Amino acid sequence: MREYIKNFMEMQEYPAEAASALLLAYDKLMGCDESREVFEKYLGEYEKNDRTNFGEFIVLAAKAGNCVEMDGRTTQFICFLCALKHLKVMYEKRDLPLDVYYDTARDMRYKLMECYKMYGVWGSFVASWFYGAFVLDRFEIGRLQYEFATHFATEHPITVCGVELSSETPIINLHIPSSGPLTQESVDDSLCRAYKFMEKYYPKFIHDGKMVVECGSWLLYPKHYEFLPKGSNILRFMDNFDIVHSWEDPGFGDCWRVFNKNWEGDASALPRTSSLQRAYAEWLENGNNAGEGHGI
Repeated sequence: MREYIKNFMEMQEYPAEAASALLLAYDKLMGCDESREVFEKYLGEYEKNDRTNFGEFIVLAAKAGNCVEMDGRTTQFICFLCALKHLKVMYEKRDLPLDVYYDTARDMRYKLMECYKMYGVWGSFVASWFYGAFVLDRFEIGRLQYEFATHFATEHPITVCGVELSSETPIINLHIPSSGPLTQESVDDSLCRAYKFMEKYYPKFIHDGKMVVECGSWLLYPKHYEFLPKGSNILRFMDNFDIVHSWEDPGFGDCWRVFNKNWEGDASALPRTSSLQRAYAEWLENGNNAGEGHGI
């Protein structure tokens, strides 16, 4: 397991400092009877059944990590780092393309970097998010992530492009990882590849030749058109959707996604090192709110 983790982190270009810290953390966890038993139990169950209670796993692993005085965010990250080996086996058993496995696994590095920027800890403060990828309910294909869901963007049934959508209609829930620029070219490439993937492996998500994609995100806040610079990648991304529902978020729960820090109510204290940060800080400083939207 240790060798797989080491090689995996090298291949996925983890920062050397992060890889070294995580391997040291793994060694400490395996050297403690209490934490090793937790890992052996839940990883063993995962390898046997392709399923395990990841919720219990990360809670108990974090508690067991106390025996080596380890930050729970590091311990929880290592739970999924170890589970990557069997996830690859699951792809192979189902003849799923391994390039999608490696794309999907990159999400762990994104979350690792988010945690380090926010808290200075090599780990994850949203470890439960990983679960969908490890039960083959979410895939990263190119720039975007695709999660199995049913229609959620509107409260009542709606027809879009000839497809009738109700609360029981299988659709794809789109996620946008923090992996760099969100160019229209990368979005188009990802969507085209995802369509072919779903058509071949999960055809129930194709309706009369159409793949319905829905997204709920701060990126789809309609008032972006009022304050983001023309030509912004975010505005181009929004143009791909019919935004059917939106709302303001005075508490700006997604502040960390833009500024790598939580919202404390003072826009003057926010960093302004990018055009996005500058636009957002000015918008907030003028008494406006952030928000979110649902699009199809």
